[in-house]
This record gives sequence, C-alpha cells and structure tokens, in this order.
Amino acid sequence: MASENIDAGEQTSLLSNGNGGANGTDVNARKAFEGSDVEASRQYHDNRDLLNSEEQHQTEGGLLKPMIFGGLDGILTSFAIVAGAAGGSLSTGVVLVLGFSNIFADALSMGVGEFLSSKAENEWIISERKREAWEMENYPEGEINEMIDIYESRGMKREDAKMVIETMSKYKDFFIDVMMAEELQLQVPEEDHTWESFKEGDAICC
Repeated sequence: MASENIDAGEQTSLLSNGNGGANGTDVNARKAFEGSDVEASRQYHDNRDLLNSEEQHQTEGGLLKPMIFGGLDGILTSFAIVAGAAGGSLSTGVVLVLGFSNIFADALSMGVGEFLSSKAENEWIISERKREAWEMENYPEGEINEMIDIYESRGMKREDAKMVIETMSKYKDFFIDVMMAEELQLQVPEEDHTWESFKEGDAICC
C-alpha cells in the first residue's frame, strides 16, 4: 500500500510542472501538444483520474472573430472619415470630433448588431431543436433511419452505423443534439446563450 502511494506521488510530481494541482497538469498537456511530445500527452491522459484533473482547452478563441471584425471595421471607417475631413481642409478640432464620434457610433452599432444577430440565430437554432425533438418523440424510427443514412454516406458500413445510431438514440437529449450537428450542421447553444451573445457584442464593440 505504501509503495502504491509513493508511485502515485512520483507520477503526480512528474506531471505537475512544478506548479502543483490541476493547473500544472493542464499546462503540461498543452506543452505536450506544442512540443509534439506524444509520450507526455499519453502520460497525462493515462493519469487524469489519479490527478483528479480535467484537461482544459482554450475557450477565448470564440471571441476572436467579432474582435477582429469589429477592429478592422472601426479602423477602416474611422480612417476614411478622418482622411476625408482632412482632405476637405477642415480644422483639427473638427477632424478630431468627427473621428471620435465615428468611433463611438460605429462601436455602438457594431456591438448592438452583433448581440442582436447572435441572439436571433441562437433562438432560431433552439426552435429547430424543438422541431427535431418533436419529430423524435412522434416518429423516432424515421429520425434514426435518417441518421443511419448520413453515417453510411460518410463511409460507415450500414450495420456499424445502425449499431452506433441505435445506441445513441437510447439517450434522447444527447441524440437530438447529435442530429442537430450531423443533419443540420447546427451547434446547439448553451442555456445562457443570451449572455454569450452579449459577450460577443461587447468584444466587437471594444
């Protein structure tokens, strides 16, 4: 028993990256990928239960699109207005007022527009999920056969596709989300999707 505790301690120290706890292991999992270290990645995944740690992934990337889009739009439109005002021989004060007012108005319109469009898209996806759930409730055989056909068209043998789909269909909520992704190519939003839409609007605004 003592030797098992020593082995566990040794494995933890090897994977902890010197920071201790889960944070160090998460850093090592990413470093294994960045350094193409297959053995380190294997050790981390084999010892996740021992370390009581979940592998963390970067989630901030979801805001990159609105940030880049908003930044480029703000830079280009502001440059065009300031350049036009300067070309018209307006005073420096007027040029500055035009530039800053454009930045404010552009940021506000882009932020509100991103929030409303993202929220509307999420609500539409949720309405589509309700339709799929209704169809699954009233005619599950049809939905199951559709999914089997999709998996077969992607290269699976029909008997394998049938086994996979029939197993997943036992878990209705999970299966409906799979149908949304595979059949409609739609990602079901989280329950707090309004807050996520707000964050996207805030990112494009700032």
